[in-house]
Amino acid sequence: MKLEKQHTKKILLILSTTRTSVRAIEYAVELAKKNDAELLTLFILETEVAGEVFETFSDIGFIGDKPGTKLIEAMMREFRQRAYQELKSVEDYAKGRGVDNESIIEKGDFIERSLWVIDKYKVDTAVAIKKKRSAIASYFVKSRVLSLKDQAPCEVEVFEEE
Repeated sequence: MKLEKQHTKKILLILSTTRTSVRAIEYAVELAKKNDAELLTLFILETEVAGEVFETFSDIGFIGDKPGTKLIEAMMREFRQRAYQELKSVEDYAKGRGVDNESIIEKGDFIERSLWVIDKYKVDTAVAIKKKRSAIASYFVKSRVLSLKDQAPCEVEVFEEE
């Protein structure tokens, strides 16, 4: 008789260049502890953020192509350094609470990278942070996190930035 391997529950905490929250981090770690689950912490280096900065500076004539490329490279280095710091902080907090944690860094689009990790790791629950926006901005443009919630094959718990 063959014994089937038990599925270890997986909780995914999604952080990014523009989304972080101490409350969401604490919640994800406690959720993993309560469910005897593995915590995966994803930090997404949002390439579109650097591109938007370049586009804005370029549109107002503040920066040209060559300096713009150097600006984007510098911003991506800074984003990566911040990712390492955030992931180390979550790792230390999770370890202190007795929770196994795996850190993942992905570069690209927030929704695309989140869905890819959810699928690859067979995530049971994702914890995502919604940027705080004005009511009028929310009316005209749907939040990326709410779009992720609609598309994800797992439960997505949403926290609004503090």
